[in-house]
Amino acid sequence: MSHLPLNIATCPVTWNNNDLPGWRELVPFPDVLDRMIEAGYTATEYDEKFGLEPDQVLAETRSRGITLCGSYQWLDLLHDDVFATQIDGFRDRLALLQALDCRNVIIADALRPERVAMAGNVPRDGSASLADEGYRNIAGNASRAAAIAAEYDIAAHYHNHVGTWIETPNEVDALLPHLRDAGIDLCFDTGHYAYGGGDAAAFLAEHLVDTGYLHLKDVDTATVREARQNGWSFLDALRQIVFAPIGSGDANIPTILDTLVDGNFSGWVVIEQDTCAGDQTINARKNLDFVIQYLAKRMHP
Repeated sequence: MSHLPLNIATCPVTWNNNDLPGWRELVPFPDVLDRMIEAGYTATEYDEKFGLEPDQVLAETRSRGITLCGSYQWLDLLHDDVFATQIDGFRDRLALLQALDCRNVIIADALRPERVAMAGNVPRDGSASLADEGYRNIAGNASRAAAIAAEYDIAAHYHNHVGTWIETPNEVDALLPHLRDAGIDLCFDTGHYAYGGGDAAAFLAEHLVDTGYLHLKDVDTATVREARQNGWSFLDALRQIVFAPIGSGDANIPTILDTLVDGNFSGWVVIEQDTCAGDQTINARKNLDFVIQYLAKRMHP
């Protein structure tokens, strides 16, 4: 896909959602790589289900012409004592990514049960959000994580995520100045931001300079409203396909693509859909086709 003006990739969650074990039959490694190729992708994020032997992973990816672009990592960034216990494991992951020539790590504060339960329904008055000290602490530990990643020549990007302390537009806005001070940019997730009540296209247009990596995801706000009305958790909403096929939801994907192209965005754009109706590979192909066709029309109106 070198002819495209954006660096497009996929990710394993499209086939194997680690948050919902048993949701679908597991597509094992390296079979999942064949599904990615079938869907039209030549780059993906790394997942631990790929295995921990770099030579084996590289043999399978390189034989298929697949690039490893990044890897997602949960960390407890709020609590210094817990974060300290995770550093050795984080270093192990970074050493593996370095061996795989995978140069991006996407970090997020851990899912919190109380936040998962109120996903999409966080009070806008801040009563269920962190105080400023909490945002400073998350950014501080994110900065430490980024400094460690830099030792391995890997860039760290902070991911906004439903079910964490950084979900709503107000929470992203509260954290962002602290991330800037710490020299960390965003892995902006368009679907999670829209799920949290924000206008993803407007945010990206204003904050493209703060974004170094992007998860391109759409959201069905009708399902979000239903989740709010019924008190569904984030995991309940995933089971109800809250993240829509690309271009069919309410995250304004065309405008997002316009912003990325017009802004000469050079980071990775990872197309993902955590759960879907029907076959994941067919769905992944349709998501890619939407992006390719839209970009083609821009390039050749």
